[in-house]
Formats: sequence, structure tokens, C-alpha cells
Amino acid sequence: MPSSYLYLNGIRVHYLQWETQGDGIPIVLLHGLASNARIWELVAPHLVAQGYSVFAPDARGHGLTDKPDGDYGFDTYTKDLAAFVEACHLDRPLLVGHSWGANRAIDFAARFSIGPFSPRGIVLVDGGFGQLDEPGATWEDIRRRLTPPRLAGMPLEMFLDMMNNHHPISANEEIRSIVLANFEIYEDDTTGVELITPRLTFEHHMQIVAAMWEFKTFEIAARLRCPVLAIPASPTSPGTEAERQFLSYKERGLSHMQEILPNLQVHWMIESIHDIPLQHPLELAELISDFARKVK
Repeated sequence: MPSSYLYLNGIRVHYLQWETQGDGIPIVLLHGLASNARIWELVAPHLVAQGYSVFAPDARGHGLTDKPDGDYGFDTYTKDLAAFVEACHLDRPLLVGHSWGANRAIDFAARFSIGPFSPRGIVLVDGGFGQLDEPGATWEDIRRRLTPPRLAGMPLEMFLDMMNNHHPISANEEIRSIVLANFEIYEDDTTGVELITPRLTFEHHMQIVAAMWEFKTFEIAARLRCPVLAIPASPTSPGTEAERQFLSYKERGLSHMQEILPNLQVHWMIESIHDIPLQHPLELAELISDFARKVK
């Protein structure tokens, strides 16, 4: 799993690359908000085994990619992705986006619907099939729900305890390492206690949330020309009101997307949390591979 960098649009972009000797199409994996390329570490090897060349960049402001001031809207991220596709000489890649990464895949595919950059298909992994400003929603409510907790300066051990209580799969050491890659870990000069700070700054995070609020999913999706596979997650039994609301939001969004895209393929991932790439990597890879064969 080579880790490398490219200088694109004035910033240094970090990415992971899994190459194969096969002739499978290139696949670009896009992580979600406040995540990083390593969330695909458990999925990518299964795709490589099927003959695909796999690339996973850290988005601007995330992971090990530079974090400049400036615009963090979809225009910027689509230009970054176009520069990445061009620099890696990827001919009509398959785009796979998780969560916010799915919105980025939709935006890119709509803007590059023809030509060498145009994806031959996109896969939306528990994201990209809803619109935040749906009837009845308000910016104040969305901002409140999507504002991240202030984790900068939290002791590492406290964060690990919190993570274990809310996400049982984090007991897996490999998954824990992937999650911790979202943070810088440093030692307090006075106490010697290990502390964390998110790699995506709070200010940049909220800029992206504002862009998501303004993102017209259905209007943009209507411009898609490539095949689309949606893979929403469905928990065994949504226990909290927030989980029930999120599931209902996805169901409404998918219903609308199927009206816009009659050939939309939908595969519900049953008994899954939002982070499908970590909980069900093999099943997810098989769905992506099957879809890739159909759009080849």
C-alpha cells in the first residue's frame, strides 16, 4: 500500500495507491467528512485481488493533505479531484464515495459527464442520496446536528474510552488505528499526557457543512449520465431518535433519487453502521467489484 504525494492546485495531496498487474479499471475511493484515505484500507485489498488499480486520496484539509485557508466548497473539491485524476492518468475511473465523499462523487460526475475524466460509474456508500435543505429543514437545526464535538486537547485515553463505548468495532486494533489517523497525537509538555487534535480543523469542518447545506443533490443528480449504485446502511433496529430520523431521511432521499434516475441500483447493507468500509469491507468490495464489471 504505497503512500505518496502529489502537488495539485497549489497544495500537497497525500494518497494511497494499491496497484495490480491486472487490466481492471481504475477505482478512486473518496472518504467522508473528517475522515481520511485509510478508511478504505480493509476494502482496497479485496478490490486489488479482483484486478483493479485502487487509489484513495486524502481530501483538502483532511488526513496528511495540506490544510490551507480558503474555500472548502464543492467547486474546490471537484477541481482537486479532477487534478488528481489527470495527474494519475486515470481513464474514466469508477468513483466510490462514502458519506460526504458520495456527494463529491455526484458533483464530479455531473460536471464531467463526458470526456476522459468522466467516471464510468459512481458508487454512493451511505451518502449522497439525500438533500439537507429538504422541506421543513432549517439551517439552524442542521448546523446544530452537524457541528462536531470540540475534541482538540482531549486526552487520548479519554477519547479511546468514548470510542469504545459508542463504536464496538473499534475494539479491533486495525480499525482503531484507522480511526486515530483522523487525529494528530501529541504529548502535553507539562503533564506528559497524550492528547489529540482533529486533522480537519473546526473552521474548515463547518465550511464544509455549510457547503453541504447548499448542495442541491437532486438537481445535480439529474445531470448524471453514468450508472449509479447506492449502498445505504440499515441498522438492525434504530435505537435512538437520531438514528430513526437518519434512516427516514435516507429512505426519502432514495425514493426521490429513483424518480430522477430510473436505472439507479440500490443495495441496502443490513445490520450496518454508517462506517460500512470498516464494518463490512469484504461485502462492500464485492458489491463494488460486481458493479465495476457491469460498467466496464
